Amino acid sequence: MADPAADSSAKIIYLRSYGDRDREDHAVVGRVLDATVELLREAPFTELTTRRIAERACVPHGELCAYFRSRDAIVAEVYLGLLRDAPLSVDVDQSAQARVVTLFDQLVMLLADEPDLAAACSSALISSEPSVHAIRRRIHAELHRRVRTVLRSGTWPEVAETLEFSLVGAMVQASSGSATFRDTADELARVVARLLPDGS
Repeated sequence: MADPAADSSAKIIYLRSYGDRDREDHAVVGRVLDATVELLREAPFTELTTRRIAERACVPHGELCAYFRSRDAIVAEVYLGLLRDAPLSVDVDQSAQARVVTLFDQLVMLLADEPDLAAACSSALISSEPSVHAIRRRIHAELHRRVRTVLRSGTWPEVAETLEFSLVGAMVQASSGSATFRDTADELARVVARLLPDGS
């Protein structure tokens, strides 16, 4: 029988070991993100500054800037966290159309109860600030993962890409206040129905 200890290296794939500095970094970033959400619930995005965030988070401003180079980057990171925390389930008994509509409705409505936070996220996501670019790529990667998961296999790549573009556009539209979240989700469902006929 193989010695379990001899294969202990395999666990490294699944378990991350944090040193004291890693734990400290994680705690600081968590306080910054939580403080940002609190401030956006109290005042509009236009009044948000990295100094106000640092004060609320009880973090030296210089230390905050070592993690985030702009308020847009912080808000984009907030949105990425919310997106990753959203549950993802796939009902295999549903059609591809029904699965995608369910997912898109969930994601569009994610910030429906927090319009000020939604507006801030929308503004941050279309920002040309260089520090946002990497976070935006991670957001798109998470959306891509979710769309491909509910589509499963058999869908043309061009259809999947069109669905992803439609989702991103709808999320920005709703978050910016151009249309209500509910109306945007309903319109997106109609787009999905055209791209994925029922029974697909």
